[in-house]
Amino acid sequence: MSDRIDAYRIKLYQDEVARCMHRLFDEGHMNADGLAEVSVIDRESGIVVTSIKPGFIGVREVDDYHGTDMAVLDLDGNPVYDITPANDNADLAIAIFKARPEVNAIIHSYPIYCGLFANNARPIPFAFVEQGYITDFDYSTGFSTDVVTTPPSHTQEYFDEVIEKFHGTQFVLLKDFGSVAVADNVDNALNYLAWMEEVCQKIVRAEMIGEIQWIDE
Repeated sequence: MSDRIDAYRIKLYQDEVARCMHRLFDEGHMNADGLAEVSVIDRESGIVVTSIKPGFIGVREVDDYHGTDMAVLDLDGNPVYDITPANDNADLAIAIFKARPEVNAIIHSYPIYCGLFANNARPIPFAFVEQGYITDFDYSTGFSTDVVTTPPSHTQEYFDEVIEKFHGTQFVLLKDFGSVAVADNVDNALNYLAWMEEVCQKIVRAEMIGEIQWIDE
């Protein structure tokens, strides 16, 4: 492809990342510090577009981000453009992209109710039909979503555990590090995040009332 076509394609992916960041912010999926990262990949070129390092651009709200503010990397993590730096966890996204060729979009965020499970190293048990959206319902495991319990690090060992604990699904919890949702596009990844946050919220509130009957067959 020509440089002009490449630039046009990259801009489309930058706009998708910015749009997803806007949705995360507007729909309340960012924590009080505005922390969340979105990454997408162009499988044809191997270009990865990811959200910028927090605080790099002097905007008051995430909703003010534009597509051209998003960082552009190759699959080795090298910047294609030197204009904006990638977020500090872009290497995790790249590791997932390399291991999961069906994945084109990744959201790393810190949802409140999912975080209660993640930080207690507690997998999400089967309780609601919404969980069927992110798993094939292998009831023998006793859970729909697993937890990475190793302390977060920028090591291949940590990345490998994250990939393993997905168990081929679209969602995983990270102890002391939020959660990761993956999908073929940013909207589906955000849907998985929203669904699982709702599941966790329902479980937490139900447990305040009484004993829950889990799905086990």
